[in-house]
Formats: sequence, structure tokens, C-alpha cells
Amino acid sequence: MSTGRKKTTYRSIFVLVIILVLGIMFFPSGCGKISPVTAENPLQEERRIEDELTEGRVSLSGRQLASYGSTTGCFLAEDKVTVKFTLSMPDIPKSDDSMIYLFAFEIYEKCVFEDVDREPIASTQKAKDCELEWTYERGQLFQQFVPALLLDGKYVPIAKSICIGNPEMLADGSVSAPEPESKKGLLLDPQMLHTPLLTDLDVKYAIYNIPLSHIMGETSNPDLPTIIYEYKGKEYKFNGASITGYDNLFKYLTDSGMNSTAIVLNDWNDDYPELIHPLARNQEVNAYYYAFNTADEEGCMYLEAIASFLTERYCGKEYGLVSNWVIANEINQYKIWNYMDTDDIDLYAAEFEKAMRIFYNAAKSNYADANVYFSIDHDWNNNGGDNKDHFNAKDLLESINDIARQKGNYDWGLAIHPYPNPLTRVNYWTETYDKTENAPTLTLMNLSTVTDVLKKEEYLDRSGEVRSIMVTELGFSSASGEKLQAAAFAYCYYIIEANPYIDAFIMNRQTDAMEEVRQGLAFGIYDFDQTPKYIFDTFKYIDTDEAESHTEFMLNILGAESLEEALSWAQ
Repeated sequence: MSTGRKKTTYRSIFVLVIILVLGIMFFPSGCGKISPVTAENPLQEERRIEDELTEGRVSLSGRQLASYGSTTGCFLAEDKVTVKFTLSMPDIPKSDDSMIYLFAFEIYEKCVFEDVDREPIASTQKAKDCELEWTYERGQLFQQFVPALLLDGKYVPIAKSICIGNPEMLADGSVSAPEPESKKGLLLDPQMLHTPLLTDLDVKYAIYNIPLSHIMGETSNPDLPTIIYEYKGKEYKFNGASITGYDNLFKYLTDSGMNSTAIVLNDWNDDYPELIHPLARNQEVNAYYYAFNTADEEGCMYLEAIASFLTERYCGKEYGLVSNWVIANEINQYKIWNYMDTDDIDLYAAEFEKAMRIFYNAAKSNYADANVYFSIDHDWNNNGGDNKDHFNAKDLLESINDIARQKGNYDWGLAIHPYPNPLTRVNYWTETYDKTENAPTLTLMNLSTVTDVLKKEEYLDRSGEVRSIMVTELGFSSASGEKLQAAAFAYCYYIIEANPYIDAFIMNRQTDAMEEVRQGLAFGIYDFDQTPKYIFDTFKYIDTDEAESHTEFMLNILGAESLEEALSWAQ
């Protein structure tokens, strides 16, 4: 009896199912309560998301928003056309709409929006982690980019500005620099170019100055006419005679297999006051060189044009290759070598860092393996904290690094001049030196003071490596004896050769300079009359298989039993 009731129940269920199916097929409107999502619902969902993003999950003031987000990158893509900007925020902030906007500012500008008619270059919906893209335009290498929200009808920054961080993507990659077989370099005497007086020394690294007054402006020589360089729709004039001289120099050095370094110096030029920073326009101070003008549009435009012209011209093609660029000289000596009328180290560092980044981005965009350095002397930590006569090199290094990281880390390098103190001292190894980071003076005997700082995580380059360091100026006088000078050089060379963080040692200089000799600084390998000194053979053979026979005298002068013992003194 139970079996019959089950069959009846199954028939009833079957019939009901058939009825429901037929009803859905023929009378769909009657089943509205259980229908799928209608075609209008995606738009409703989109509006709901926009409303939620607009409302956000946190409500912040404009001041709070300014540092709420973190710019995590701004890089050219492999297509060399697309720029990708990434932003991270703790949460979604409230604003007038659901969007994040990206704006471009010139490198000299303060990133504020008051009274500025400026259009965003990209936008995207808010997200805790988001990416904005746009198409690269020439000149944007020298801009900074700021993400913003629309709040109460005004754009408000949501993070600090950042610059494009991989300008090397724009280089064509067709040129490679010579790989020097040693770290031996020299400040050249231009009168000895194309002569055995240079080639006999077998120099691996060569260095030369480019004062801006030498290259800017017109020339009246019809055979070497003015060079017109167009940048951002404006023409810039370079002295054809002077540039031809540099063309011949760098082409010769490149063809000779030498690795070239150029030092760009901003000397006083009555015809181009716009190149001098507004806080440095005082010729009466009699400084050797002056701070670059990165404070206004005209100064930055000139600097961008100069950097683009020089690094494009000497990128290894028709006119030779400059592999290394040093921007200014001993910048911690701000009274004489990079003058600016301020004792505010952060202001000074911020203005210099802009010049540094301009040259770096120009150089790397034309030759991907270029190195760009700034220069410090041996006054590491000895000014007593008053900034009266000079900045501590250590403090300035820290300030520049902090600013550079805020705007996007890049691979700047450090050029050091670790002279003995005083400069006339030759037997530098006879004095005891503080080898901690707080050492007052940076010398050959305590190079760890600078390398220990640059090994810290916050100082590493984009690849997590210690930055390139070069000794770009260091010499020893023969006034106390030529053999002592040769021993001082040889010991110096071996100390630097043993240091894995120092890429090159460029000696000051090939020939004695009259103005230095008057101060007791006869640094040359050659005397005035081009007579070689005792140091000649030591310099020539120190990086060869014959080195020992030309440097063995050094140990007696040092008072060491072996080279290993002498090197241990400098560790």
C-alpha cells in the first residue's frame, strides 16, 4: 500500500515541474520575482561602485591627504612610449568623485594647484594600489609627477612628487664603453695630447673640465660657426670653436681606449646670468664656481638644454664617448667651489639635487651606461655644526640622498677628493685617523668612513648595490722630494686597488700647475718644462706585471715589511 502512494506522489511532482517549465517558456513576465539580473543592473552596479569610491572609507583634510599616499614607481615601459606611475594608499579617501588624477609639474615648480590652470595627464578610479599610464613626450624626463584628488572643487595632492626613474630606457644601446684594465687615471695636460708624453703613461681613465663659459654663446670664426641646438622649441647657441676642441679631445680619448670623465662647472658668465642661481649672483665674492640656477623656468630650461646637448653629443658616436659626468666641484665647499648665499643645507641640497637629476636623466637617456656623480672634498664632519665656512660632506650626502629618494631613487654616484690635511702633507700614513662614520676628515687611511655610509640600505642604488664611487682628484706634491711623492702615489694606488667600492683613481695631475706650485703643491708627473719626475715610471708600470720592480722602494719609505702589512694600516 505504501508503494502505490509513493508512485502517486512522484506523478504529482512530475506534473508540477512540467507546468512550471511551460509557464516560464510561455509566460516569462509572470516569473519576474525569480528572473536573472536585468540588462540595467550592470549600470546600477557601476554607479554603486562610483558612489562608494567617492564616499571612500576615510575622510581627510587637504593637509592630511598631502602625504597619505606613497608613489611607488614612475617608469618608462619597454616600448619607450608608455610611462607607468604606481600609487599605494592605506585606504580609499573621500573626495568629490571616484577618480585619482595625475599632473605634471616642471622640476623647479612647487607642486601646488592654487591659481594654476593645469589639466591632468592621466586618471584612473581610486584603489588602494593603482596604476596610471600615459604616452611619454620629450621633456618629461625633467618633470615631476603628482597624484591628486578633487576635493571641494579643487585638486589636492595625495602624495609627494616623483620623477621618471629609468631614463636609460630611451638610449638606443648601440654604444659600449671601453672596460679599463685598471683603476689608473689622470687629469690631462691638453698640450700633451697626441704625444708620447701621454701615451707612454698608459692612462686608463682621463678627466677634463667643461666650464660653461667656454661653450656658451656665438663664435665669429666662419670655419667653426656657432652651433644652434633646438630644445623645446627654443634655440640655444654653443661656441663652435670651443665645442670643436672638445669634439677632438673626447674622440681622441675614446679612440685611444681611455674611459673619459667630464666635470661640468658653472663659472661666472656676464652674458648668461640666468645660468647662476638667484642666491649666487654676486661676482664680488670671487668664488671659482657658482650654483646652477634650478630656481626658475629660464635657468632650468638652459640647464636641460645644456645637459641634453652635451650628453647627446658625447654619447659615443661621431664625437667620442664621455662615460662619466661629474656635476660641479666639491659642493660641500659652498663658499668657493659651488657658491650660494645660504647656510641652510637642506635648501642648498634641494637646489643642487635638481641640477644633478637633470644631468643624470639627460646622460642616461643618451647613453644607458653613463655614470653621473657629485663631488665632495675631505671635510667629512669637521665644521662643528655651524655651516659657517663649509657644509660637512657627510651631512650634505645625507640630505641629497633623502631628497633623491623622495622624488624617486636613481643611481647617482659619488666623486671624492680624500686629500691629506694639509694638502702639502705627503707622508699621510704617519698620522692616526678616526675610522668611524664620525671622523672629522676623509683620507686614504679611512676610506671606510664613506663606504660604510654608502653600504647602508637607505643609500643603496635601485639594484640594491653600493653606488659607484670614484676618486676623481688626489695628488701628492714633489716639493718634499720626488721619491716621497712616488711612494705616496704607489701606496695610494694600492689602497684604492684593494677597495672593491672604488671604481677609479684619477690623479691630479699630468703637469705641474704654476698656481699650485706657488702653494707648495707640485702635483705633476712632469715638471713645467715637461721633464718627467721620479714618479713617471711608478705611474707608468704600477698596473702592469713590472709593478713590483718600480714600487719596491715604497716599503722602505713607509716602514712596512710587506705590502699586506701596509694595506692593513688603511683598513
